[in-house]
Amino acid sequence: MISSIAWVPAGVADARPKKYELSPAEQELILLMEQQGGINDSRKKTKAEKAVSVIASSHSAAPNSLPADLRMDEYSDDDDDEAEMGVGRLLLASDAEDSESDEDADSQDADDAAPRNDDPSNNVSESDDDSDDDLNDVPDTREYMALDVQGLEAMGLSQVGGRYTDMQMDELGNQEDDDDESDIADVALSPTDAILVVGKAEDDFASLEVHVYDRSTGNLYVHHDIPLPAFPLCLAHGQVSSQGKTGNYCAVGTFHPGIEIWNLDVLNALEPSCVLGGEDTTAADDLMQAQAMRGSGGAKPKVRGSGGLRPGSHTDAVMALSWNPIHQQVIASGSADMTVKLWDVSKAGSGDQEGCNAATFSHHNNKVQSVAWHPVEGTLLATGSYDRTVALLDARGTGKDVKIVKLPADCEAIAWDIHNPECLTVASEDGTLACYDVRQFETSKPLWSFVANQFGVSDISYNRLVPGFLAISSPDKTVTLWDAGLPGTLSMKEPPKLCGSKDMCSGKLYTVQFYPSDPWLLGTGGSGNQLALWDFSNESEIQRRFAGRVASKSGEQAQVVEAADAKPIEAELESMMAKRETSPAAEAGNGMNKRNKAKGKSPNKPRKGR
Repeated sequence: MISSIAWVPAGVADARPKKYELSPAEQELILLMEQQGGINDSRKKTKAEKAVSVIASSHSAAPNSLPADLRMDEYSDDDDDEAEMGVGRLLLASDAEDSESDEDADSQDADDAAPRNDDPSNNVSESDDDSDDDLNDVPDTREYMALDVQGLEAMGLSQVGGRYTDMQMDELGNQEDDDDESDIADVALSPTDAILVVGKAEDDFASLEVHVYDRSTGNLYVHHDIPLPAFPLCLAHGQVSSQGKTGNYCAVGTFHPGIEIWNLDVLNALEPSCVLGGEDTTAADDLMQAQAMRGSGGAKPKVRGSGGLRPGSHTDAVMALSWNPIHQQVIASGSADMTVKLWDVSKAGSGDQEGCNAATFSHHNNKVQSVAWHPVEGTLLATGSYDRTVALLDARGTGKDVKIVKLPADCEAIAWDIHNPECLTVASEDGTLACYDVRQFETSKPLWSFVANQFGVSDISYNRLVPGFLAISSPDKTVTLWDAGLPGTLSMKEPPKLCGSKDMCSGKLYTVQFYPSDPWLLGTGGSGNQLALWDFSNESEIQRRFAGRVASKSGEQAQVVEAADAKPIEAELESMMAKRETSPAAEAGNGMNKRNKAKGKSPNKPRKGR
């Protein structure tokens, strides 16, 4: 089953992903050992030296762990038959026993069949037979025995002690280089690749799969996958890590209360880059450090934490995630514990878990199903809940000034239209689709509302490159395409028009997303456990209706995105998320000053002599 998907914008992923990356706990352990003197300069070795030491230790330890008959490097070069022919005797032991038993049986039969005659002429001298079979006087012209160490080395079959010739070493080195280049070529990404992250669960195994779609050839394959501890419920792609560096990251919400952030450019990732909230693992990390320091002779670190949840963590499953497109270090999350939390990813790397949770809002009375940051206003957040409401809040406030609108059914999905930033579209469980003008949000009257699918709506997505292009997924296994009209026209106040539908053959659909870097590509997933893509390049009806909009509006869209990205981000997260602690009297005074300014009057000033 595929519960959620997230596209990676073109140019964000590393063309040559890394195989492994040290986790924060491992980095902290290495730093601690260096500080405690556990790693001295005299003990630091290069990779080649470490490899040589490992090979030498393995060869030195291997013979001691073998039986005495197989310790080939301990054989002497003398003519001792017992020592020199030990391997041959061991290999041919069973054959010798069988042949001896056969010879005894044949001799016994021969004795029984032979006539008893005491005539000396019938007897053959044993000395004559021995003299015919005696080969001790024949010289052995072989330089080496085939079953001893020198013989194996002479035939090029021995690798004991790493005794390679220069030519063999060159051949091995070339083979390793070729293997490395082949491995790199297998995982390398091309500019035409479209990357899609899939949250998937099959039986009892949950994973995060990174799919690659080659748009030039149409090939779709799994590039690599990441095991997850629990069933994934939501995904969000971002580009800021816990160390404040830019990269290719994916936040994952599961049935656990923690939010895991994974580096998608690491192939064999064993741990997430950081975890927001969730179970407190500091005691386990300190115990691992204590064991490592005890082995290296360093001072034992202090064990912190006592289990339970980290400060500021959700207490139930994380059902919704949204990565802020303007303030890229901020993540919003909605949970089954009926709260909405804001997180500062950059503080997760410092270990300040309490400061990592920047704010918590509790304006919903049921599970929070959807959260979505405004595409241009970086402090405006929309949330939807199973309490049949959708809310609009300012992330800089305390949550008391939240604007709430009632819905006809539970909220399933919300989406902003990048081409009409004032429009918020909401999908309900009963299949109702409604669009609200956030400038008139308090009126609770949508611009338009209609039943898009009688079986319900599971997800909605706007095309970032084609104005008015809307896609809806439904549990009836279909994706429907809608024309919401051009911005600034009268059609924006009318319900969208259906312009296409397709059964994606992926079971009941739970998620749908347009590719942000290509106007004609869409991805979806559901209960069929298979990712499905829809390429509109050859859809004549879609091209006829929307192709002209891309040509005429691409420049305007680029300007909108550049304007959003060019906004100064010098305002720190602390000031952006600062809670306004002003008193009611002060707020009333501020409101009075604003009214006086509007009327052309100056605000009241204290009179002299008071």
